[in-house]
Amino acid sequence: MNNNYYLNTITDGGFSMAMNWNMLMSDARYHEDSADAAECGEVTYENDYDTIISSTLFRRLQDKAQVFPLEEDDYVRTRLTHSLEVSAIGKKLGEYVFRKLRDAGADEWFDTHSEKDFSDVLLCAGLVHDIGNPPFGHFGEYAIREWFQNNISSLKLKGVSIDRILTDEQLGDLYHFEGNAQSLRILSATPYLGTLAGFNLSYAVLAAIIKYPVSSVAVASSSKYRKFGYNTAEKALFDDISSKTGMNGSRHPLSYLLEAADDIAYRTSDIEDAMVKKVISYSQIEASLEVYAEANGYDNMYKNIGILKELCAKEIGSGHRNPELTALQMWNKRMKRLMIEEASDSFVKNYDAIINGTFEGGLFENTSSGHIIGAISQLSEQMIYTSPVKIKTELFGRRVIESLLGQFMPAAVRFDTDDKMTFIDCRTIDIISGFYKSMYKAQSDGRDESEKLYLRILMVTDYISGMTDSYAKRLYNGLFV
Repeated sequence: MNNNYYLNTITDGGFSMAMNWNMLMSDARYHEDSADAAECGEVTYENDYDTIISSTLFRRLQDKAQVFPLEEDDYVRTRLTHSLEVSAIGKKLGEYVFRKLRDAGADEWFDTHSEKDFSDVLLCAGLVHDIGNPPFGHFGEYAIREWFQNNISSLKLKGVSIDRILTDEQLGDLYHFEGNAQSLRILSATPYLGTLAGFNLSYAVLAAIIKYPVSSVAVASSSKYRKFGYNTAEKALFDDISSKTGMNGSRHPLSYLLEAADDIAYRTSDIEDAMVKKVISYSQIEASLEVYAEANGYDNMYKNIGILKELCAKEIGSGHRNPELTALQMWNKRMKRLMIEEASDSFVKNYDAIINGTFEGGLFENTSSGHIIGAISQLSEQMIYTSPVKIKTELFGRRVIESLLGQFMPAAVRFDTDDKMTFIDCRTIDIISGFYKSMYKAQSDGRDESEKLYLRILMVTDYISGMTDSYAKRLYNGLFV
């Protein structure tokens, strides 16, 4: 690898260090008094890792959909296996980028720290980047947004429609419910091991998962971000993260590497899982890649398509079982390696813009692996995400989420107020886990009535979005079938 290339690229761009790594890698925590890593003699990020993998909420990801909800085939990926893959890829990206920046003399921080200090933040961030996603995958997010958009005006507290009580920011959080923002909320506010400090992860890890450093209201006028990264309830936390890490409203540099790791993991795995489920065939994958390359004039794609064809021919000739699937798996492994290398190169080439908070777009733009990702994305949109197998379970999931929100939300609006609750309201609130009610009690103490109402609504969305696919289905069947 030609390190002089990277050195020249960085030096020619010049450094105007709007952000610096001593702050970016902050091990500060929102609840400093509950962080016991120093007392135990533990390295901060190892403590974060232990906290994550031993948590109930992390284990629940094993029964949350990645692409195919309520999937019985244990070969097909879940949110848990996807998160493990993102974590592993993120760690590898961190190792590559650290070495390249150190060798290029990008910053003295890289001379005084190890690549483990750098990559372990991505290892941890990869594990929790999807921890706030509701059941039934991204369709669950759409279902929650749609329910609020269609029903919030009909919910009343003391005869007043709640959309006249809540602020624009609070309403924006609900109308545009976002799994990314929910992840930050879950990690910071859920009861954990007898405390109400959440996972209390280090700020470097939390900052790395914030892909959209804007609120639900600010995103409407943003040309840079299409989603938001934190709820109004977590604004104080976000502001503290932004200040302590020196992000100052920009994305944390490691968030770009985490985003790349996520893209690498799900783009390659989605076509493999779809092939296992017979949603798409090998021939459709091969043909789709070629059509995309020809339509966009990407000659550099043909080499990688040729590799896939060679692997398939070799496997068919060997007489091995499932030769086409095996060939795709082998090709995915090669493409992951290529994507990791090119994402690393792109990070270094764009380092000045990234560290100054002016970089726009992703790390795969104008790369050969980016073209492969684009082709897979188009194939997924046309054949996988719109397949009847997937849509049928997603539509069922929508009914589940809409029914649960319709059952719990009216009771939650009147809960903890002097507004009269019916017998059914009381029994409905009894069903909500004490886990989430304790979150509400802790956050609502000393707040005004508007804020309490908002937090009661979040109590229900926390409860429902925290469910696994199977639990949501069982609760739905128990209540409505």
